[in-house]
Formats: sequence, C-alpha cells, structure tokens
Amino acid sequence: MKQIERIIFINLLTSSIVLGVYNVFTGIHIKTLGYGESVIGQVLSLGSLSIAVGSMLNAYFSSKVGLKKTISFGLALMSVGILGVGFIKNPFFIKIFSSLMGIGYGFPFSSIGVLLIENSVENERVKVFSKNFIVQSLGTVFASYFAGILIKTFGKIFAIDKAIPLLYLLCVFIILLGFYPLLGLNDIDKLKKNKERNFFKGFKEVMSGNALKFVVYNTVIGFGAGLVIPFFSVYLKFALNIDNEKVGIIMGLSQLGLVLGGFLVPYISKLLGREMTVVVCQLLSIPFLISIAFPQGIFVMGLSFFLRSTLMNLNQPLIQNISLETVEYENRALMSSVISMSSNATRALSMIVAGYLMENVSYTAPYYITVILYLIGTVIFYRSFKAEKKPLRGGIE
Repeated sequence: MKQIERIIFINLLTSSIVLGVYNVFTGIHIKTLGYGESVIGQVLSLGSLSIAVGSMLNAYFSSKVGLKKTISFGLALMSVGILGVGFIKNPFFIKIFSSLMGIGYGFPFSSIGVLLIENSVENERVKVFSKNFIVQSLGTVFASYFAGILIKTFGKIFAIDKAIPLLYLLCVFIILLGFYPLLGLNDIDKLKKNKERNFFKGFKEVMSGNALKFVVYNTVIGFGAGLVIPFFSVYLKFALNIDNEKVGIIMGLSQLGLVLGGFLVPYISKLLGREMTVVVCQLLSIPFLISIAFPQGIFVMGLSFFLRSTLMNLNQPLIQNISLETVEYENRALMSSVISMSSNATRALSMIVAGYLMENVSYTAPYYITVILYLIGTVIFYRSFKAEKKPLRGGIE
C-alpha cells in the first residue's frame, strides 16, 4: 500500500466515525438521557475545544517523536472517549470523555494534511487532497446511513437508551482498525531532522502575513458553523420530529454532495481558480442554509441539506491546500494545528451560544447569525486571497 493510500485510509476510518456517527448522534443520545439543548451545547463545545487542544499538542509532540506515534496516541484516546460518552450517564463525566474524544481526534485530524502535502508533488496536490476528501466523504455517508439503521435495529432488541451506546462500542473496533495502516507508515525524513527546531519560533510566521489572514477567516467561518452544524441532527429529530433512521439517511445524503464536490473541485478550480472557487461556493451555499431554517417538507429539507453541504464543503480540499502554502515547510504542522485550534475553539464557544438560543429563543435563530458570519468570512477571504497566485513551497519534487 502506498504512503498516500495509508494516509487516506487512516483519515477514512477516523473521519467516518467522528463525522458520520459521533457528531450526528451524540446530541440525540444526550437528549434521550433527559438533558436539554444547553447540556448538548456544552458537551459538543468541549469536544470541539478539545480538538483544538489535541491539534496543538500534536504539533508539538509530532516535531519530537513523529506523526506516527502521535496519531497512534490519538486513536487510543478516541476509543476511550467515545466509550465514556456512550456508557456514562452523568453529565459531568460525559463532558470529560467528550474532551478526551476531541483531544484524541485532534492528533490525526491535524496530521493528515501535512502528510498529504509532504508526500505529493506540486502539480498533483489538488487531486490528492480531492481524493482524500472523496474517500472521507464516502465514509461519512455510509457511516451516517448504516448508523441510523443499526440504531433502529438495536432499539427493537434493547432499551432505546442502549441503542446509541452499542453503536459507539462498534465504533471503537472500527477506530482501532486505524492502527493497521500506521504499521507501514514512515515518518518523513524532514520531520525527523526538525526535532531540534525551536517549536515556538514558528508562531511568528503563523501569526503574520497571509497565514494570519487565513486564521482570521477560518475563525469567523468556524464560529458560524458551530452555531448550526453540530445541531443539525437535533434540529431534525426534535424540531421536525424525524425518526433516527431518517435522520441518518438525511445526514448521509447531505454528505453525498461532498463526494460529488470532491470529483468536481479539480475541474472547477482550474476554470475559476482556487480562490474564486472558494468564494463562489460559499456564497451559493447561503440560500440553502436559509431554506433549512424554513423547512417545506422532508424532500425539500433533504435537498437543501445536500446542496448546502456540497457547496460549502466542496472547497475544503482547496482551503486545506491554500492554508498550508501560506507558511514555509517547517511550520506546516504548526499551521495545520493553529487552523484547527482557531476553528474548533470558536466552534466550541458558538455551540454554547447555539444551545442557549435553541433552548430559550428558537431553533432557527442561530441560522440567521450564521448567514451573516458566512458573508463576512467570504469577504475576508476574497479581499485577502483573490490576487494571491504565489508558487507552492516545499514538498517532494
């Protein structure tokens, strides 16, 4: 198995579990235990904030012991975290294990982009990132779809409050499969040579110039996303009274758009340019986000989810690629971690805000705020990167 394939397979397993199962059904699980949206927001918020912490820890430790060991540690923490969230009913301890889950996910999450860009040549990077994105999205689709079916099946055999925990137990075995491709993954020679580098000096480059502009853009978009995305499944289940199986199907179908987008992004970016592709797709996604706040039946709702998800996330391979090109090679792991931190820390805050708004104002209030933030973020990106056509740096030539 080639290095690229191993890297993508690790991402498939971890992202499929976290995005396809954990993030979709944790809110429903907590609600089933009898807690309100505020508790859901706190749990998801801590999980997101912990991803930021895990990403920063990964940036430091990977420079000392290599990405292979830090990813292994992350997978182990994910397994412990998801078990705790599933089988412990005390809200305090649920938050603790949600934090462990987030820290664990932060390690592979912030490593994948660095591994991909350093194992690919300049002219194939968009395709490599797109392939990774397609595989990840397909995994999420199938995970969401089959998770909904399994929860319904488990619910017929066991008590309803045991269905999601049993699914999480199954997820642990899938997460552990991520250790297999790690056995043949070699740390890049450049990473090994940089063990003695002063890690903290990298912040000077990351927090200046285009790198800083990207962090600001990412922070604004992250806050807006945190207001609605973690609560999509809760919104479908408790605001629209859709059962668990249909929730899984709708969330899975919304991810199918990512697969389509992954195939199209190399061609669209060649036509419009990478920067304009990001801008256009984000602007076109906004009407469908508004449509979700004004549901007109399950078909229209599913279509809106599909199109919003496709457009807003089609540019993710481009964004990841652009962000890592704003810094020199030796700071790419740090840049990846800072991006993760800025996005997840602001999502953590916005989840708490969203939980409060949904419980005390309305389920649709966060959508209006998100629309405004997406517009602001798109303007920041356009003004910062529309004219940037600088050559790529580093990589294997």
